Amino acid sequence: MKIVKDIGTALAVVLVSVFVIIAGISFFSAPDSSGLLGYKGYTVVSGSMEPEIAVGDFIIVETEPYADVEKEDVITFQYNQELVTHRVNDKTAEGLVTKGDANNIQDQGFVTEETYIGTQKILIPYFGYVVTFLQKPIAFAIVVAFMGIYLIHLYINPSTKEEEKSNI
Repeated sequence: MKIVKDIGTALAVVLVSVFVIIAGISFFSAPDSSGLLGYKGYTVVSGSMEPEIAVGDFIIVETEPYADVEKEDVITFQYNQELVTHRVNDKTAEGLVTKGDANNIQDQGFVTEETYIGTQKILIPYFGYVVTFLQKPIAFAIVVAFMGIYLIHLYINPSTKEEEKSNI
């Protein structure tokens, strides 16, 4: 029984840690913010980069300097009040030329230092669906309820020192 409890506790700690990190990154992901330790997270909502980046994926973008962007990097930028993540096809004096992998034509205009947000570093498939779900009030209530049930379980069934010694 102690092994199951230890596994459950370890799993809970790992899950809560992951969600706290992702929540922190998401919270500081506004285009004008510097992110959390230089990273921002976004849920992909269009298929313009498929098959490499699909709808529902979660990407973590590093806010590295504009001058460090290279051809073929996948970058996130602001275009008409929307966030877009596309591949850099060319660097010109006017700015970066971008195009979605699934698109037939390149994007209109150029990505400049003012509209550039960062370069994609990590992709977590399907995790964007989880992030989107957790932003809903009912999901928050469910998570809090499960945490409460777990704490009640620990209070009702505390392990004693004799139990811990007998399980070693």
